[in-house]
Amino acid sequence: MKSNYLKKYIISSYILVWALIIFVAGTASLVFHAPPVIMWIVRNLIAWSPTYLLLIGWKHFRPDETRMNFIKRCFSGKIKLFPLLCSFALTFGISVLALFLFSVIMGTPMLSYINFGITALPLSIFLSFTSGPTGEELGWRGFMREEFNKRYGFLKSSVCQGLVWCFWHTLLWAVDSEFTDWRAVPYVISNIVVITCMTVLMNIFLEWHNNLIYSVFLHFGFNIIYVFLEADIGFFIILIILYLLITPFAVLARNRLAGKHKKQKI
Repeated sequence: MKSNYLKKYIISSYILVWALIIFVAGTASLVFHAPPVIMWIVRNLIAWSPTYLLLIGWKHFRPDETRMNFIKRCFSGKIKLFPLLCSFALTFGISVLALFLFSVIMGTPMLSYINFGITALPLSIFLSFTSGPTGEELGWRGFMREEFNKRYGFLKSSVCQGLVWCFWHTLLWAVDSEFTDWRAVPYVISNIVVITCMTVLMNIFLEWHNNLIYSVFLHFGFNIIYVFLEADIGFFIILIILYLLITPFAVLARNRLAGKHKKQKI
């Protein structure tokens, strides 16, 4: 019977991240009362767990290929500045637009929802970039994307990837969120919708430019604003609406371009 390497990887990644959150982050916070910057570094180390798992347990997930060949393929596409900037601007712009609309509805300035905190801005940017954006992509958009693409077409594969990635964060919704009342419901829905839609958008870029740098920058464009954001649940509801409006248009554009490309080949 052929081994299901994808299933092994998904289950292992869930077990590993939950164990690290409970035993490493939990100990650092509850026992040692680590300051915010140290906790941020701990979270970053945990965010890299999909990559640790993949590279350390490589023979269990992709025994027919070397690590180096896989990594070279994941970064084989040519990097072009304009598409790279677009990948960042897309998710960053959606978040800024959501914040703008939320501020208009609430009748307050946008900047009133931004708090630069006590951590120096360059350090905040560096820590944000070296968390999920650089730590998760080799596992999710590298290994997992390839495995799902072997089984399904573009959209179903992207949705499956998004749901796996989304529910990987489940424990964080409980321990690292300020929304513990009724707002937890729209917050969780927002995570499911937005992360799944983001995966679709990432995979469009990766189809055009086979290089994980694009998904890293798209991921970073999404993450960076949340380092400084102090907005209520209304912001996340608006975010759901925007992603549900923008993502189908992106898929339609992708399908149209793919259709034109096929006709040109014929």
